[in-house]
Amino acid sequence: MNNTVSRPPTVWLTQAILALFSLLMLGATALNLVMLPSRVGGGAPILAVVAGFLIPLGFMLLLIVAFWGLAKRKTYGRWLGLLSLALLWAIILLGQLLRPAGPLKYYEYNSTAETAGAAIAYVFIHGLFLVLIVRMAFSKRVSEFFHRAA
Repeated sequence: MNNTVSRPPTVWLTQAILALFSLLMLGATALNLVMLPSRVGGGAPILAVVAGFLIPLGFMLLLIVAFWGLAKRKTYGRWLGLLSLALLWAIILLGQLLRPAGPLKYYEYNSTAETAGAAIAYVFIHGLFLVLIVRMAFSKRVSEFFHRAA
């Protein structure tokens, strides 16, 4: 009897999302590191500057550890991946609901059709995130995949 279980698409997709967002976090962390001296010299509190560097770095490390745990079929990888997906989803939701002020203007919709299309796209994207999180948490194939590794 074959004792190996193929990697479910849910795990593949989770790993792809974790890799993508860890690369985005790497860019944000590198940008914060490059801008660190100018912010400290510009009168910003040192603790705020350090926190602005350490928070993206910590989140990036969480994504990398979750990716590695999923790749090695470890149970901690499954739960860290699930936590990472939930945090990413929450950040995306907050970014859409609480728009930060800045020099760039946000796109404004010109008609009700554009607004309706954007609402449908938002519901679709958030629905897919929710389905991925639920499948990662409760899918039999995912459970079997990690159970066989142990």
